[in-house]
Amino acid sequence: MFDLTAADYSLLSWIQQSGIPAHSLSLRFHPGCLMVQCQTIEDATKLWERRSILQLSGIELCFRVNGVFYLATAIK
Repeated sequence: MFDLTAADYSLLSWIQQSGIPAHSLSLRFHPGCLMVQCQTIEDATKLWERRSILQLSGIELCFRVNGVFYLATAIK
């Protein structure tokens, strides 16, 4: 078992507050990037609009929707 960090809680809160079912998302960390795979562009938009919840500084937030890759900006 492991302890959750503030970053872990911010990810959980981000997903919960977006209203998107967690089973419809895939989150992966790559060097310098959080890759979010979504089923619809609307889901990606909801997450993008709530990105300020994330406590992950200095990484890029990237989305992949139905195989199309979208690069967003760095999280401040």
